[in-house]
Amino acid sequence: MKPSRRLSRPRPLVLVLLSLGLIGTATVTVGWYFADALVWASPVRRRIPTTRILGVQGLPQLASGSGRPTPAARSSSFSQVTLTRNPATTHAGVLGLEWEDPDGVPRFAQLGPVLMQTRRTVTRAVRWQEAALTVGQAVRPTTVGLGTPASRGLAYQEVLVPAPHGSMPAWLVPGGPSGAADTDWVIVTHGYRGLRQDALRVLPTFAGLGLTSLTITYRNAHGAPRTPQGVYRLSAEEWEDLEAAVQFAQAHGARQIVLMGFSMGGGITLAFLRYSALASRIAGVVLDSPPLEWRSLIRHFARRYYVRPFARLVESLTVMKSGQDFDAVDHLSVMHQFQTPTLLFHGSADRTVPVAQVERFAHARPDIVEYHRVEGAEHIRSWNMNPEWYEATLNRFLRRVLANEC
Repeated sequence: MKPSRRLSRPRPLVLVLLSLGLIGTATVTVGWYFADALVWASPVRRRIPTTRILGVQGLPQLASGSGRPTPAARSSSFSQVTLTRNPATTHAGVLGLEWEDPDGVPRFAQLGPVLMQTRRTVTRAVRWQEAALTVGQAVRPTTVGLGTPASRGLAYQEVLVPAPHGSMPAWLVPGGPSGAADTDWVIVTHGYRGLRQDALRVLPTFAGLGLTSLTITYRNAHGAPRTPQGVYRLSAEEWEDLEAAVQFAQAHGARQIVLMGFSMGGGITLAFLRYSALASRIAGVVLDSPPLEWRSLIRHFARRYYVRPFARLVESLTVMKSGQDFDAVDHLSVMHQFQTPTLLFHGSADRTVPVAQVERFAHARPDIVEYHRVEGAEHIRSWNMNPEWYEATLNRFLRRVLANEC
């Protein structure tokens, strides 16, 4: 009888090496995933959850046909509406509703904070509305905005702004009489994976002051020209497109210019002030929830998503994938260099850019920064917590830096 052959057991060293290999592969995979998510500029698809009107109480208060609420429509309302409960309808602060009437005309309503909610419903007060809301009606909830400036009653033009990587789509809302462009302009830049619709909340304020507004896109953003790499540089290069927008404004009669940036649009605005030869031509800037330093933001998100050990790897892989220069977008390291009057809004409940980051800037530069911490506000949603206060604050700042009666 032949002796049986016994299977040899793997040596401990082999098991250790195999385990380390698997751990290393998993580590790189996780780091690569987060680095790719950070820099890859994919199309923006905002999910609009299915939402219906489930109940209406009280009489409607209708806004004027201009798309801006009348003073009466902004007064206290006893109307309430009950909606399908979902992540969009439970946001803190003011909520917008959009829909089309039977003739296909876009309509808009503004709801106040949540009054009551159950497992399936949310009830809010109706602040104002352009048309009747009826039970069973499908609506689109939004905390930022849908549509175009026309949905806010504003005449506008779709324009193309020549830029280094191609012509950038932009909205031009003339501020002068008879639809002419005024000599005082506000240029608005949306954020990381944002859309021009994010500016719809503030465009009526600019129009009310007689200011021309230009809401731009930038390289690799949704609908804008792409670079060969197709990656975000987190403001290290995108500021060149803002510079192109400033040149466009000057070529069309702008004499005084204010810049406003939401989220990364604020970082782009600060990069423009650091690097552009046109920075001295800017009368003032408005920043809403700006990221000021990205290395700490990577660590913040690593903690938020329970992958803290991978933060340094994500930073290194981001440099590898996009050539990112993190020093170029560290605006806190050069905050002593800024000289432009700045209005800064930031929410205490911002989970994207921690409020502590912007408060370093605000507290270090009170000579130029008018800072407003908005309690309970989420990322780029300070307006939603108190639209009238936000608009009045913006109005006063613009009048001050433009030094005239708008």
